[in-house]
Amino acid sequence: MKLARHTLFNLVGLGAPLLLALFTIPALIHGLGEARFGLLTLVWAVTSYFGLFDLGLGRALTQQLAILLDRKDDRRIGTLSATALLLMAALGAVGGLLMVVLAPWGVSLLKQVPDYREAIAACAVMGLAMPFIVVTAGLRGMLEARHAFEVLNYIRLPMGAWTFAGPWLVMRWLGPDLLAITVALALGRVVACLVHGFFVWRALPQLRGRLRWDPDWVRPLLVSGGWLTLSNVVSPFMGYVDRFVIGITVSAVATTYYATPQEIVTKLWIIPGALTAVLFPAFAALAARQDAGAWALYDRAVRILFLVLLPICAGLAFFAEPLLRHWINAELASHSAPLLQVFAVGILINCLAHVPLTWLHGAGQYRAPALLHSAELPLFLLALWVFTTHWGVMGAALAWLLRMVTDSAALFWLCRRARREVVAPSAG
Repeated sequence: MKLARHTLFNLVGLGAPLLLALFTIPALIHGLGEARFGLLTLVWAVTSYFGLFDLGLGRALTQQLAILLDRKDDRRIGTLSATALLLMAALGAVGGLLMVVLAPWGVSLLKQVPDYREAIAACAVMGLAMPFIVVTAGLRGMLEARHAFEVLNYIRLPMGAWTFAGPWLVMRWLGPDLLAITVALALGRVVACLVHGFFVWRALPQLRGRLRWDPDWVRPLLVSGGWLTLSNVVSPFMGYVDRFVIGITVSAVATTYYATPQEIVTKLWIIPGALTAVLFPAFAALAARQDAGAWALYDRAVRILFLVLLPICAGLAFFAEPLLRHWINAELASHSAPLLQVFAVGILINCLAHVPLTWLHGAGQYRAPALLHSAELPLFLLALWVFTTHWGVMGAALAWLLRMVTDSAALFWLCRRARREVVAPSAG
């Protein structure tokens, strides 16, 4: 019951803002224009990517904290938390600086950009907010380790709503100003960081009087996060690079045709995300105790996800054209409906793969997924470039689908192998 309740809290916190997106995204496309909205989706993508510039410390913090809480080791909770958050703040600052420095080069690669200076300034603003974005991920992980999902989603709901409402309100007040929209989004991330910190302080009284830097934690955190770094850099890069390849080889307008249906289907990640956020600290504690109940939980999670997602993905595939026509317009629907059908198939497969990935990370097995993603990267980039140059946006979508299928099959195989290794000694 607790698993279902916490998952429901996460679904509400992650899903409710998407209802707002149904109304604001068409208005943003109309008000900003397709090219400027395409740039806004790229700003969102770059921010999400650089927001993972924490060397895996956010995930490592959640895992280690879940184990300490399960063991009631209150003495070490403060030093773990302080050390991890300080490291994350420093890494966020480095990521933000890189974002500012690389912005002119990145924008110069795009075709048909309405205002290059505006686009560069927008990237610079988000770069300044990057330390707050990275630290927020760590604070959120601390609340997840504490199983404070109700409180977490009281914060997540307005924060997610601002992602869509903020740009719409700025556009209504100031017009199609991408820089002003980005400033509003950045300020929202700063406020979110402060609010997360306040609730972490309340949820974890073990921190009081114990918050201090402890160099003894640096090595365990970096070892745990070291392999995660590869996944945190490579996997999101593969998730967003397709838009940049389209922008470079086709146009910024084509990015809108591609990103709009992709944004629809990738929002379904909130369903496995809501579940795996609850599963991760549970898997970490169960694996540390070598409790066989972890596998029963694993099987149940995969079944639930399949039953929930199959009708949703089938509906998106069958009704892609009328959905986009009524939601946006007929012109975008004619370009984007076939892409939505491809994305619907891929997202069903990929959402199921969140469970084996979460189990591997919860059990501290970061190396194999990281090596998998590293091996996928050059193959995906090659397929993406070849497919896109030959078949345009549909080629990019097919390359994306191929990656989803390959990645998911490999993750399930890794978990099956790990399960056999656990069962075989027990049977003996």
